Amino acid sequence: MKILLASTVKLEANGISKFVVNLALELNKNGKAVEVLSAGKADDNIKNQLEQNNIKVIEIIDRTKKPISYLLKLKNVLVEDNIGILHVNGNSTTMAIELLAARLAHVKIRIAHSHNTTTDHPLLNKMLRPLFEKNVTGRLACNRAAGKWLFENKHFSVIPNGIYLNDYKFNSDLRRELRAKLKISNDSIVIGNVGYFNYQKNQEFLIDLISKMNSKYKLVLIGSGTNFTKDKLMVKEKDLADKVIFLGTVNNVNEYLNIFDVFVLPSRFEGQPFTLIESMANGLETIVSDRISKDTDLTNEVIYLSLNSISSWMNTIQKNDFNYKKRMNNSVLYSKILKSKGYDVEYNTKQMLKYYQGKENEY
Repeated sequence: MKILLASTVKLEANGISKFVVNLALELNKNGKAVEVLSAGKADDNIKNQLEQNNIKVIEIIDRTKKPISYLLKLKNVLVEDNIGILHVNGNSTTMAIELLAARLAHVKIRIAHSHNTTTDHPLLNKMLRPLFEKNVTGRLACNRAAGKWLFENKHFSVIPNGIYLNDYKFNSDLRRELRAKLKISNDSIVIGNVGYFNYQKNQEFLIDLISKMNSKYKLVLIGSGTNFTKDKLMVKEKDLADKVIFLGTVNNVNEYLNIFDVFVLPSRFEGQPFTLIESMANGLETIVSDRISKDTDLTNEVIYLSLNSISSWMNTIQKNDFNYKKRMNNSVLYSKILKSKGYDVEYNTKQMLKYYQGKENEY
């Protein structure tokens, strides 16, 4: 039975895209016929990676501005490509659009997968609830908090956002090499963040933070997004060019994590961010906003701090002992913990295959 993995956002450097791409590649390895839908033009590197593995990428650009046109185009794709399972990934009941298209195309298995704990469109989320409930036949979430948020009192299953754990082990050689490339001295303490530049991810908080710390501390920001230009201007206005490094979008985040000393995530809301899992696997000290669910603390070592107290973030970072032997040991230990809790891509795929099979047996 052919599977369509749909992303409600463009396929680019974001958590939902990473989940979709990883799952598509693993399902393909397991002999499953799979296609991927991007709500908008896909990143060329991601598209090429999938197509090189004979995974068809479908780009439909009208989801936000012309939802009816998007729905009809998707319905046609579902019929023409003989899709048997629609697995749509998002964070709100706007997934009702994809689910309705699938129902109209007579796709019996219509799965919604929750990846967050809030939405930028609360009113629309409330309005689309009845349509969502009428058309969804399977409910999945990246963790309990994300499931409770989207599905309320309905039953759902949890399948974690797994990563390729071996790719994220701490590597001291890469640390030296990449720090030299970026002209970061060995005795500098690097505060690092990876994420899309927008209101949710709240990188402006980190720019304020680094402005209050001495020159020993550097801030490295990885990613791009709607607030990228605004945040670069903020750094310029605060005269912080010598303390803040913007790397933009990189395809080897796993390597750049090695240059960090502490990973910080001041998000205003999250589900189960891939970047937090990746930083744990790298053995990093991790400090996150207390607006993020405690379900994300997979190692019992994550520190949660209030966004209302920037001084608490400063004090916590400054008192940390950045010991690299400890970092190496933590990387090994945390990777074992993550694997035992199901945060491994290959294990996740086995869980997903069992879930699909269970749904197939219902019909």
